[in-house]
Amino acid sequence: MDLDIPPFLIVVWQVFAGISLAFFILSFVFILGNKRLPNREKMLWLLGTLLLPILGPILFLTLGRQGK
Repeated sequence: MDLDIPPFLIVVWQVFAGISLAFFILSFVFILGNKRLPNREKMLWLLGTLLLPILGPILFLTLGRQGK
């Protein structure tokens, strides 16, 4: 059973997956390294990033980096 997927769609999917993974790892590093966030908020951001793997990192990188 062969899948007839055009090669450019595979490349687009790989680029999208790589960008998503980069945002995921970058947000984890920023969450754990942020000194201004209390531990409770760090855990909530980590949980949100895990449960929403695309939207969570984007939300943290745009809204959550300031801390209190």
